[in-house]
Amino acid sequence: MKILLTLDYELFLGSRTGTVEHCLIEPMEHLQKAVEPVGAKFTVFVDATYLLRASQLSIGHKQLAADVEQITRHIRQLDAAGHDVQLHIHPHWAYSTYDGGEWRLDHNHYKLCDLEPDAACQLTAQAKALLDETLGHPTRAFRAGGFSAQPTSLLRQVFERNSLVADSTVCPGTSYNSSQQRYDYTTVPATSDTYRFGDDICQPQSDGPFTEVPISMHEVSPLFHWRLAFNRVTNRLVKLPHHHTYGDGIAVKTASESIVARLTSRQNCQATIDGLKIAFLGDALRSAKRMGKGVFTVLGHPKLATPYSVERLAAFVERAASSGDTFITISQLIDKQ
Repeated sequence: MKILLTLDYELFLGSRTGTVEHCLIEPMEHLQKAVEPVGAKFTVFVDATYLLRASQLSIGHKQLAADVEQITRHIRQLDAAGHDVQLHIHPHWAYSTYDGGEWRLDHNHYKLCDLEPDAACQLTAQAKALLDETLGHPTRAFRAGGFSAQPTSLLRQVFERNSLVADSTVCPGTSYNSSQQRYDYTTVPATSDTYRFGDDICQPQSDGPFTEVPISMHEVSPLFHWRLAFNRVTNRLVKLPHHHTYGDGIAVKTASESIVARLTSRQNCQATIDGLKIAFLGDALRSAKRMGKGVFTVLGHPKLATPYSVERLAAFVERAASSGDTFITISQLIDKQ
């Protein structure tokens, strides 16, 4: 099995964004150390819209200027270390403001389809150009903010006008609808492996111009989500250090309908290294192997890493390597297409 370890390199997107040091720099150091013994590399989807907006506003704000300098240096270090830096877009940053101490986020433009097609293409072009200049080479792969990559007609325009050839957004068998996020991937089977697509991101097309690398999914019982909720409440009261996230911000609130569904029925969940959810990563990998999949795509967020999840990640990659599994980046996957 080829294992693709992906990370969304971003701040929190709720009422408090958190800091660059605690949401990005510090947790990335721990995550890198966890995978170094087996030589694994991450595919790091950098929220380039944040970097773009922070750069635009940095002239009048010393903290933003320092943040931009720190992230720029860090991204180059990750690239030099062999990690695969690619493009992540959260459009709301372009409409957000900074008051000198806190970001004021505009969630009316949270997903690409909240923008007119020309605006979406232009914003992507600006963010990509900045990231490409930072790296010294072009990015080719993309992940949509909030997993909201539809409609495909808009995504196709964005891809064609920005020389993007691969996406890793689709979460097979799932849908979500809130004021910030909207997607429907229920027609994509859980058994789906990497595929080509054209006019419909959910429909494989053998001669399609783009490659989709779907995030691997697995089924989770309501009991786990009750445990997760209990742990979050306990952590607020007792501050369990082993389960406390390195990130110091606040996430976007989950839609109430989604919370009810998770607490009352079995759900398809992303294979992830985030927090307690990493406990199911081994089961998810075994399930992918039973399905005969060739690529196991794992999702993660540095801001959501905990000492517990980092420790479990180190154990996971060690077991996988000893079992003959190999680690791959999305650029390596693209080059083999």
